[in-house]
Amino acid sequence: MSIRQNAVILLLLLAIVSRAASPRVVEDYDSLSRFSSEKLMESGRHYFEKREAAKALACFMIVSERHKEQDSDADVQLSIRALNNMACVYKYYYYDYTQAYDYFIQAYDRCQEAHYNDFLPVVMVNLGDLLNDYSISYNSQPLSQQAQDIFEECMEKALETQHWELMTTAFFNLANQNYTLQVEKYRDLFSEKIPANTPDLQYVRLQYRGLQLLQQGKVQQARNCFQQQLAVVTTRWEPARDTLATYMSIAHTYQVEKDYQQEATYLQKALQLAENTQTGDQSAGICQLLAACYRQQGDSISGRRYHQLYLEKKEEIQANRLVSIAELNYIRELKQEQQRAMEMKALQFMQQMTILAIGIILIVVLAFVVMLFYKNRQLQARNRSLYEKNQQLLQAEQQALVLRKEYEEEKKNRQTPASEEVKYSKSNLKDERRTTLVFRIEEVMNNAELICQQDFTLNTLTKLVESNTTYVSQVVNEKYGTAFSNVLADYRIREACRRISEETEQYRQLTIEAIATSVGFKSRTTFINAFKREVGLTPSEYLRQAIAQKA
Repeated sequence: MSIRQNAVILLLLLAIVSRAASPRVVEDYDSLSRFSSEKLMESGRHYFEKREAAKALACFMIVSERHKEQDSDADVQLSIRALNNMACVYKYYYYDYTQAYDYFIQAYDRCQEAHYNDFLPVVMVNLGDLLNDYSISYNSQPLSQQAQDIFEECMEKALETQHWELMTTAFFNLANQNYTLQVEKYRDLFSEKIPANTPDLQYVRLQYRGLQLLQQGKVQQARNCFQQQLAVVTTRWEPARDTLATYMSIAHTYQVEKDYQQEATYLQKALQLAENTQTGDQSAGICQLLAACYRQQGDSISGRRYHQLYLEKKEEIQANRLVSIAELNYIRELKQEQQRAMEMKALQFMQQMTILAIGIILIVVLAFVVMLFYKNRQLQARNRSLYEKNQQLLQAEQQALVLRKEYEEEKKNRQTPASEEVKYSKSNLKDERRTTLVFRIEEVMNNAELICQQDFTLNTLTKLVESNTTYVSQVVNEKYGTAFSNVLADYRIREACRRISEETEQYRQLTIEAIATSVGFKSRTTFINAFKREVGLTPSEYLRQAIAQKA
């Protein structure tokens, strides 16, 4: 490798490092993200025209990534335009045809998905131009044919929609350095429907005639058409490319005439224009043509020099691609920072929501605890009240035993319920006998040792009071207003309450089951149900109240 080559490579590497190291090459991604899509598209086009590729790419990239399925048609269309513009940046400034092709295809697919038919031909023209340039650079006939098919389809669509600027652009790209193109198929370029002020209309009509004359062997007349093109370049985008293409066409006419000196002159003009306008993707191909031209003249030194320059231009294109990688890596880092910031913000939001949810749960739990506390207080007060009432009842019953005679006299004055009078209207039980029987029944029922025996029944009571079951059952119903079994259960429950409240060693250690058995209940469940019905508390609750009263 020559010293000059080493120097060029060193300078390129220094340029890459300096540009990659400078964070000012791309505006802050987060700041750009705050702009509207319309503003970003405007800024991106501005940077594109100023050849600030990385900034333009950042603007277009943000817009393209805003696309969502639920977006409005306007938003989707802007994202498609952004993809198309990103591809143009890669093609014209980074010479990265692969990446450009990828974005053009994405734009093409989205156009079809969104039915954005107005912009679809624009994407197709750009895609065809990419394929055409690539086919020229690498002499690929399949790609050239594919590009031609795309351009022809674009011209048909342009004719249908009367998109005349699209038609002129498509024909320019189709005919560029395609000197064997069958131009007769494109006579629509001369339609009277096309407005005279359509950009580049005169230019492409001269191009059409020039190619037609060239194919007819009228080289001088063809060259005149091409030379007239230089004065009528009116395209809005990259006008230097039109001029450069014209120089190449003129140079080709001289090549046909084997006037290699004049060919070299126009190729030199084309190269100078490419250098001045930084259209580096054209420079390498022009240098290759110059090398061949000088070899045809027998100037091997100039031929080798331009061949060497051709190789250097190819390296320069590769270096530009490396620069693009450095700049795009910076954009990627900015996006990652933004993504991390968004994730952190989302995490903080989730943490706040979690804290809020925990706080609400704690408040609910606290309220529930307070409610339970008050409910428990109310329940304790109710249980204490029931216990005290039951104690008062037991005391009253004790007093009743002492004052039994007075109590019996009061009972004589009570009237028998009407229902009972009807029930026992035919009974032969006399009043005196009834009073005696009541006294004896109460005496037996107040005898805990007798009634707490598990085999104590109505028959047992009847034998003890020396009567018959009919009279005993009548007296029990008249006095207590219920059946014997319920009366027996009530007396047993009262005895159980007394034993639970008893402080003597005899009952202090007994369990609920043991107390139930001791007062004559065969089933713990029956005892608990009867206790609850009579006292209003369960045996356990009653026991707790008794313990609390003694404490």
